[in-house]
Amino acid sequence: MLSIKENKKSIDLRYIYLALIFLGSLFIYQIVGMLETYIYSVLGNVTFLTYHLILESLSIIISFTSFILTYYTYQKNNRLRLLVYSAVFFITGWLDFFHTMGYNGMPVFFTNSSIPKATTFWIIGRLIFAMGLLVAGLVPYNYKTRLSRSYFLWGSIIVSVLISYVVTVHLDSFPPLFIEGQGLTELKINLEYFILVIFAIASILYIRDYHLTRDRVFMLVAAGLIVSVFAEAAFTVYKSVYDTYNMLGHIYKVLGLYLISRGIFIYNLDKPYVELSNAKKKIKLYAENLEKIVERRTSEVHKINAKMIEDLEYAKKIQESMLPAKELNIYSTQFVSEYIPCERLSGDFYGIYVIDEENLGMYIADVAGHGVSAAMMTVVADRIIKPTGAQERAVNALAPHKTLGHFYREFNKSEFPIEMHVVMFHAIFNTKSRLLSYCSGGINVLPILVRKSGEIVTLSESTGFPICRFGDFYTPEYKKADIQMEKGDRVIFYTDGLVENFKNSTLIEQKDLIRILLANRDKDLKVLSQGILNEIKQIASGSEYDDDITYFIMEA
Repeated sequence: MLSIKENKKSIDLRYIYLALIFLGSLFIYQIVGMLETYIYSVLGNVTFLTYHLILESLSIIISFTSFILTYYTYQKNNRLRLLVYSAVFFITGWLDFFHTMGYNGMPVFFTNSSIPKATTFWIIGRLIFAMGLLVAGLVPYNYKTRLSRSYFLWGSIIVSVLISYVVTVHLDSFPPLFIEGQGLTELKINLEYFILVIFAIASILYIRDYHLTRDRVFMLVAAGLIVSVFAEAAFTVYKSVYDTYNMLGHIYKVLGLYLISRGIFIYNLDKPYVELSNAKKKIKLYAENLEKIVERRTSEVHKINAKMIEDLEYAKKIQESMLPAKELNIYSTQFVSEYIPCERLSGDFYGIYVIDEENLGMYIADVAGHGVSAAMMTVVADRIIKPTGAQERAVNALAPHKTLGHFYREFNKSEFPIEMHVVMFHAIFNTKSRLLSYCSGGINVLPILVRKSGEIVTLSESTGFPICRFGDFYTPEYKKADIQMEKGDRVIFYTDGLVENFKNSTLIEQKDLIRILLANRDKDLKVLSQGILNEIKQIASGSEYDDDITYFIMEA
């Protein structure tokens, strides 16, 4: 059966709201046009001026408020668009004020109020407002600059004063835009249409910004620009400066300016406080639930930690099960050993095994590091070193140097981390002849032979290369050495954890180790081992060990 899933895209309601604003503005404009016979009228001079003064005062207040907001907010985020806004709103508010004071019927303001004077201020102000918002829309909304805002302020003041002076003093230099008794001139109508088109283009730019950011403030600005389009449309058809269409245009103008300023206000002032308020609510919520969250997280950590400890304990038991018994007696050769990991898992390991009826093999090794990775390496190393049927055919089991050479080659075939390495000491003891053959694989502490007579001999005739992944550059040659032992002679094999630094002091110095070996050379091996353990405990004084401690002693 074939199933078909339909991809349903969610509809953005803000586009619908914008369309409704457009349709609502168009509807009102069309209703006024269709019902012109019933609605159209020329208001009285005083009545119109009262409404005009109220609407333009609102416009001026909104413009200068927006100027102050954008001018001082720029200091915080340095966005170039804010500088453009500040200049546009300052000039627009200034020219709206001169337009209001110069409207026909208003008191003398520098010069007599008149229709040409008010209309000229109006058309220049609307041109600057439309072009300014278009330029601002062309600037990327998040583009930042280091320009000084003072330049824009003084530039706006100079432009405003210059326009005010020229229009007020040299009004005759401008072409007529409205002729009493005839209505709007063709130039005035064309300029209004030009402004209308600029508003429409600018609205598209802000809709684009919304599409990129999904920030509703850009939709508010776009909505204000759309309403402003209808304001300009109304100013293309009025017949008297006091009629219904002129009043409708002013209402559209104030509504459009409010929406534009509202969007700018939200983006620069309201939005940061809303984000701060939301952040405070989140912090409060986190604080209220912090105890529960901490308790839950702690419980989860305890469970995970308990599982890890349980797994480590299993691994520890497996690792210890691979070690020989602490006390061994093989073919009249005695062994005693001790194994003290500094963590749950150790990087030290050793082995004692039977090769044949006359020969015993033994080794001790130290893997770099501690913990799980080192412990896993001990398992692999133990498998390679201990002789198996296949290994005995490939390597002479009675040649410790060949065993180490085989181990080195096998190690370099692996994918072990390049920094991991093993140092070890491998020996074979013939129980009949009591000949001890040995080879070092880079171990840094050499076994000590204590003869029955009290003579001390360090097994230093063989020094080899550590087992590491260096096979591409160097192939070491391991050489064995032999030493003849007599009945009752003892050899201690150990790792550096027994004699290395312990919190800035030596755990057991080699001379002290030799002293213990000599003092107990005629005593049982268990007594000797216990003497070493007592020395360790006395020096450590209950503190944790810095390294694994491993050793075993053989008596011929």
